[in-house]
Amino acid sequence: MHAPCCFSSPIHACFTLQKPVSELVQHIEKLEFDIYEEIAVPYTKVAILSMHQSGVNSTNVVFGVLSDPIKSPMNPVALSVLRSSLIELFLRQSNLTLTTSIFGHPSDFEILKFHGGITVIPVQSASIFQITQFLFNFTLYNYISEIEDKCVELKDQLKYGLRLRSYENLFVQLTNQNGSTMSSPVIVQASVMSDNYGNLLPQRLKQLAQIITHSPAKNLGLNNSVFGKVKSISLSSCLKGTLHATPPTPSPALAPGPSVSSHPKSVPTHAPALSPKIHHFAPCPNCNAVSPSASSPLHSPGPRTVPSLPPSISPASSSVTTPAPPPCPYSRPVVPSSPPLRSHSNLIPKHPSVVSPRSQLPPSLPPLASVSCGSRPSQSLERTKGPVSAPLAKSPSAQSLSCKHLC
Repeated sequence: MHAPCCFSSPIHACFTLQKPVSELVQHIEKLEFDIYEEIAVPYTKVAILSMHQSGVNSTNVVFGVLSDPIKSPMNPVALSVLRSSLIELFLRQSNLTLTTSIFGHPSDFEILKFHGGITVIPVQSASIFQITQFLFNFTLYNYISEIEDKCVELKDQLKYGLRLRSYENLFVQLTNQNGSTMSSPVIVQASVMSDNYGNLLPQRLKQLAQIITHSPAKNLGLNNSVFGKVKSISLSSCLKGTLHATPPTPSPALAPGPSVSSHPKSVPTHAPALSPKIHHFAPCPNCNAVSPSASSPLHSPGPRTVPSLPPSISPASSSVTTPAPPPCPYSRPVVPSSPPLRSHSNLIPKHPSVVSPRSQLPPSLPPLASVSCGSRPSQSLERTKGPVSAPLAKSPSAQSLSCKHLC
């Protein structure tokens, strides 16, 4: 029995009843109603397209789903719901319940045609919502129903061919662009995830990409006699990126700068010669002293000037140094006598230099005590052509005079 006028339906499906055709013909309307009640998609209707004997006391029933009214387009939402309902029936995740007393229990549900294609996810440990991204796909010239029946064998052979590790799981989904579970070809999309549905690390993805790229000769590990020849292997953008990813380039080296020697240049061992010019001092405002100029002779201290000498050196006191009293803020520094410098004809000028008092003392002698004194304009010093030597003090007790005695 056929209904040719209804073969233009965009959706076809079939199942088997364990009844002869002769018993079913008189219950066609009841059968259409039972199928519609199971699908329950609004603005559609079910039509029995054909019934033919498939075995002893068995009938293959083909039905179609049409829009209602006939010439109106089917709602996209209704199409999506209907697709999901038919796929669940194919995977036996739901049952097609008919009037048992008349039709018995249907079996072998298949989708023959669905506009826009169908995608079937075989029963496995992960759902489509847990699979974040499919890594690659390939084409097999088999039916979805054949692959679904051997899904466990398919996955085991792929795991071996891809050299997956014990903690890595393979998930597949099957697509037929004609919307049929009974026609070829079938596009197999595969994803690999670690335990607890974790994504693989980039380095591991690169290894998988290299294995898949060089695997066509090995048929991805699939048995040719069972699944046929693998065709059209294609990597996802994620795997393609790992093949062409370049390692991070090191930062450019800095241009070499001027080298710094670890050994500094030698410093001259001799101190540079001091300037022979006589230093000028500002006049003392409290002592009415006039600063000597380059043209005027140096003034010698007056009678009241008593220079202090270092205490006599004795074995008992040679290790103790008596601190010098603070100098008078109104006095000029007096240049003490110092031993002559060692001869370095190329470093020291012919005329004597005025040097620091402490720099010329031998290390064994204590420093000279500073002299605090006042001066008057009438007092003058004779210009000397050699180092100035201070007169010796007759009494070691007079080491310095306080400024208050001079003012």
